[in-house]
Amino acid sequence: MADAPAPTASSLQEYERLTAASQSAFVSARELLPTGVSRQTLVYEPYPIYAERGAGQYLWDLDGNRYLDFVNNYTSLIHGHAYPPSVLAAAAELGRGGALGAPTALEREYVEFLQARFPVAQQIRFALSGSEAVSYALRVARAATGRRRIVKFEGGFHGSSDEMQQSISSPPMQPGDFSAGRPSSAGLLDVPTLVCVYNDRESMRAAFEAHGEEIAAVIAEPFLGNSGLVTADPGFLSWCAELARRHGALFILDEIQSMRLSAGGAQALHGVVPDIVALGKVMGGGMPLACFGASAQVMSSLDGFSPAVPQTGTFNAFSASLAAGLATMRGFGAAEIALLDRLGDLARTQIAAVFAEAGLPVWVNGSGSMFNITTTAGPVRTYRAWKNAPTEPWQAIRMRMLADGIYITQRGTGCLSTPMGEDDVAQLAGSLRTAIRQVPADGRSGFTHGQPHSG
Repeated sequence: MADAPAPTASSLQEYERLTAASQSAFVSARELLPTGVSRQTLVYEPYPIYAERGAGQYLWDLDGNRYLDFVNNYTSLIHGHAYPPSVLAAAAELGRGGALGAPTALEREYVEFLQARFPVAQQIRFALSGSEAVSYALRVARAATGRRRIVKFEGGFHGSSDEMQQSISSPPMQPGDFSAGRPSSAGLLDVPTLVCVYNDRESMRAAFEAHGEEIAAVIAEPFLGNSGLVTADPGFLSWCAELARRHGALFILDEIQSMRLSAGGAQALHGVVPDIVALGKVMGGGMPLACFGASAQVMSSLDGFSPAVPQTGTFNAFSASLAAGLATMRGFGAAEIALLDRLGDLARTQIAAVFAEAGLPVWVNGSGSMFNITTTAGPVRTYRAWKNAPTEPWQAIRMRMLADGIYITQRGTGCLSTPMGEDDVAQLAGSLRTAIRQVPADGRSGFTHGQPHSG
């Protein structure tokens, strides 16, 4: 998908009218912070809203505007903002000192909880972020195999390490091909990362035929979280794991976003058993926390008083994050998952219906509590299809929805939280319907022809 274009003049005027305080904050922040933020994902034209507070399914900006939040800090808030049990648990730990500089009993308690849901993780190490968890998982895989190369997929996002900041938003590859990673940023070191086409077995075969003896691990998401929620085809992840193992490599499943889909994450839904799993986002209960886990044998490089792979981090296993996360995850059981599955199905169906009413094409990907809106006839089952879809219609629609109090991402991805109900899904659909009607003819011209579809 191409870089986001500027919104239309009319939607800009309405947005600027409602968000004068955010505009002022942005202008002031740019004097001290590049682009006025510390997180590039939050930047969009003409300026982002500046948040003041959040509670449940709602977010308020500096102007006092209330938004129904389908961003949820980019999938990390399964219970929405300021979930009371997590707030109380974190506050209690902070009252006991917070960063104590010594191990706490909470580490074992949380590991035992996670192992019950993710049995592949016989041993677990905590980290501060998903980027760190993935980076150490890769390091452990290289230590276990004695090899250097990592295989990832185009469009896949696995954090900020040099070896994973490759081919995230690059032009699509040809089916059946693989390539060296294309750096997604300036300032990256040369890395031996290989990149394959998602859902393409021939691409994977070609990579292993050429470099099988050099590959330490394959890392994959169950869906391309930053690329339209393109989901792994049935059996693809298990096939990738088997291919890797036949060549002496490991299979790493990045469940940092997808662990919100079920108690056992996407691996339970896909029936795949990874060698290493990386977890994050919702497990922090609104605070920074991630982890990676594997068998004792794979994790052995981290073990001992002089380990082969020493793991450091001043705030690893921060007790307030552990407490908040454990409270959140204990409140994320069968009933909550069933609720979110039902609301997710309803949201995807209603989004497709709204576009159908307007006679405009859409492809709605997603499962469980997540959805993605791509303004194309589809199907959007490959990175190539998502990347080649038009962006102008969605950007015009999104800007009008922001002015209407719906907070949703630039790339059309949304997620639900447990405080939400059918009324909130109806509000999303109603705002979408109004926005589509108000999009001027020049915005509608960006649509490709075809019928709406929920994938």
